[in-house]
Amino acid sequence: MSDQPSDQAAALFGAVSQAYAAHRPTYPKRFFAHFAARCPGQQRVWDCGCGSGQASLALAEHFEPVVASDASSEQLQLAPQHPRIRWLQAQADSVPLEPASVDGVLVAAAVHWFAGEAFNAEVRRVARPGAVMAWIGYLPLQLEQPDLQRQLDRFYGTTLERWWPPQRRWVDQSYAGLPFPGEEWPFPTDQWIERHWSLSDLLGYLASWSAVSNARRSGVDPLQALAAELQHDWPGDGVEALQVRWPFMGRWGVITA
Repeated sequence: MSDQPSDQAAALFGAVSQAYAAHRPTYPKRFFAHFAARCPGQQRVWDCGCGSGQASLALAEHFEPVVASDASSEQLQLAPQHPRIRWLQAQADSVPLEPASVDGVLVAAAVHWFAGEAFNAEVRRVARPGAVMAWIGYLPLQLEQPDLQRQLDRFYGTTLERWWPPQRRWVDQSYAGLPFPGEEWPFPTDQWIERHWSLSDLLGYLASWSAVSNARRSGVDPLQALAAELQHDWPGDGVEALQVRWPFMGRWGVITA
């Protein structure tokens, strides 16, 4: 595995691309409407670190074209074909876009892998005057059932502690501390991501985590014990769909030179 974090991410998420495409949640639609309204136009937008397109499809409702790039070919192979989206395999700091050619740049659940001066320089190169940058993501999921929540909290913070890549801390901090390439605006704090999932759905999502991928690549499957614990406490023997919520978080603002 490469020492470059972006290459590490491509390897980790390429290995779990099927689970990622099937189970990663999408984002609040009204945020994308606000993002588009803040941009100087609704022409070209760059979705950097697009994965299999969770945010790209939402952007395509407001922009044409959407240039969606990712370092992982496995992720891109699972991205749906769409007439307004152009899929590219590219590193975040070297994308084949013309200077001053995009109205906005969005990064969904990925900026912690490549944030830094090289990426910021590429953002400034491709941004039109007044273009908007948004980093979006979500904090650990929440369930209404206290017993299930305790098991998930222990799994996230204790069982997987040694398997999380160091970049995970930036997600837990809502990306605070990473260098932002512009003048920031207050990020909306009143939005949530919500789903209703069975136990099978939840386990599929957990299988897409980088820490679980790391553990399995080392010959350890931490999900086996957790699945048995959750099965014991999940209503309907795991079949009943429960509400799952994630706090939506991020940073955004206008890109400056």
